[in-house]
Amino acid sequence: MDRFIPRFQGRPWVNGMEVIHAYLLPRVGVDDELLALAHACRPALLEYPIDLACPPEAGDPGTLHVTIEMVADAPAGCVSASERTGLIDALRKELADVSPFVTELGPPIGNVAGAVLDVWPEEKAVALQERVRTAIRATRGDAALQHDGGRLHCSLGYSYAAANSDRLNSALRALTPRRAPLHVGALHLLNVRFEIAEETGGWRLLWEPIAEIPLAG
Repeated sequence: MDRFIPRFQGRPWVNGMEVIHAYLLPRVGVDDELLALAHACRPALLEYPIDLACPPEAGDPGTLHVTIEMVADAPAGCVSASERTGLIDALRKELADVSPFVTELGPPIGNVAGAVLDVWPEEKAVALQERVRTAIRATRGDAALQHDGGRLHCSLGYSYAAANSDRLNSALRALTPRRAPLHVGALHLLNVRFEIAEETGGWRLLWEPIAEIPLAG
């Protein structure tokens, strides 16, 4: 059966709007194996209509990330400074007894949104996600939890047109190693902005940091 990579869509905001997200971010000098794996995927991905998260320079994390949760009840500009402070304080309290951990990402897979590295084993990452959701719910209510990104993953890039991904997955499957560790020591709260790239017509991801919340901090 053919698999297709359709235009990235379904985001609950208009072009250019910022929304607060909680991410896990790979770190240079710590997660170099993961950055090397993402970079090794570039040659295969460049043959497809995918806007890559990993830049050409080896070791540059670009916009690689694992989405833990988003604050979906309001755009970032409608969240006041005091509300942000309350959310940060709630996250710090909720994550104060969560120990840093190491999980793995991979193997690389072409899917309906572009290409991803799944998180596995996922138990500790999912437990962290639940703690983050508890903090968001406590400060903003259930309406803030509308995100359904499916299985936790790191996007290698977002598609901007349809393509048959069978050959892509064959190329990705040939890569070794197929998995790499992600060292999770902090949660990053960011203003995340999706803009339509002029050269492709697809979504492109930008962000500005709000707070870095250390685990067991």
